[in-house]
Amino acid sequence: MKKKNILFVICMSGAFTFSSCEKNLYDESKQPEKEIQVKDLEIPADFQWKLTQVTEGRVSATTPTTVSLFLDEVCSTGEKIATIPVDAEASTLPLSIPTYAKMLYAQYETSTNGTKKIAIPVNADGSFLLNITDGKANTTRTITRGHDIEDDTKLEGGIILHPKDGWGTIMFEDQFPSLGDYDFNDFVVNYKVQFQDIKKINKKYTAQYIQIGLRLRAIGGIFPYSPYLRLKEIDTDEVESIEVYESKNISSAFDEIEHISKEHEHLIINLSPLIQNLSKPAGSQYFNTERNALIATDDLPEIHILIELKKRKEVKEILEDDEFDFYLKRKDSGTEIHMNGIEPVAYQYPFNDKNLYPVYKDGDEEDDNYYYSKERLIWGLRVPGNAAHAIEGGNFLNAYKGFAKWAQSGGKNEQNWYNQGNADDNLLIHN
Repeated sequence: MKKKNILFVICMSGAFTFSSCEKNLYDESKQPEKEIQVKDLEIPADFQWKLTQVTEGRVSATTPTTVSLFLDEVCSTGEKIATIPVDAEASTLPLSIPTYAKMLYAQYETSTNGTKKIAIPVNADGSFLLNITDGKANTTRTITRGHDIEDDTKLEGGIILHPKDGWGTIMFEDQFPSLGDYDFNDFVVNYKVQFQDIKKINKKYTAQYIQIGLRLRAIGGIFPYSPYLRLKEIDTDEVESIEVYESKNISSAFDEIEHISKEHEHLIINLSPLIQNLSKPAGSQYFNTERNALIATDDLPEIHILIELKKRKEVKEILEDDEFDFYLKRKDSGTEIHMNGIEPVAYQYPFNDKNLYPVYKDGDEEDDNYYYSKERLIWGLRVPGNAAHAIEGGNFLNAYKGFAKWAQSGGKNEQNWYNQGNADDNLLIHN
């Protein structure tokens, strides 16, 4: 018995020794660090996630002339934001520009038949001043409905572009009110807006036509959502006509567009044909998010819509991002996903969900905390440029190196994170 006890003690001692050694093998400091994702970021409580701002400039000219405004010093076509008439009456010009833009550039023909470029500082409050003293007198022509006029420089009217002469990008996560993987590729669409036939009335720039282009870039989500567009500052009774004058790679007829909602005051356009009968490469699970199953740019579904208003409307009223409400509506449950700060159309928002940022009511007025998580995360991101989207399974923070600094600084740093040249192209799809 004594030998057995001794043997038992030795065995137990060995077991404890092995167990102790095994425990000591784990060194927390030497373990691989957890990969940080968007949902791990610490977001300031007042961050609005805005990448654009609406400026208000005072513009005038000694002689009535036409001036084009750009975001870059060389005044390249893709960076144009407006071509507008100016005269001796100082007027307020609203423009939508990226938050990083601290300078605008004006180009116009001079009275001596030359071309002049001038830099215009944008003040901290978004204001700027443009006064032309040597401009060439206007020549005029008529603007045709549906005509793409961003390349014209001698107009009786003019054009204001949003976000610029080219595509902007809207990216969605589709698991609202739950947090997703935050690769922002569940639903991706390009957009561009042109306010056409710009003329001044009572020192304000007004538009008669609104031209909207939309291009489906990717669907990496699993839920059955359809896209819609609500123009919050345009009522249905203000619309003279609306038509799809051009479409590409749309399999279903888009001749009779569903655009006037009988239940809601605002103009709402049903964009479901963008996603119907999508042609995907064999073996692919998603649309244009898998590296081995990409869709060529020329094969992406695209539509262009022209809205004619009964009366001219001040551009400032309809230029804000919040007024251009591109949103998703789930077919089976009616769940709507909007950009942060925008109230839903018909969906009963889950006000009591503890995982969402509180939305308080003050009488009949509601604040702008819709579609924020309690961590101040969002489900929709709008970029004022043709931004690449992440591949399936790609970490958005690794793809865009400056995004985390931008978000955690409350938008103060890395404001041009989507176009800084330090992105990881292995994690992005650029078409």
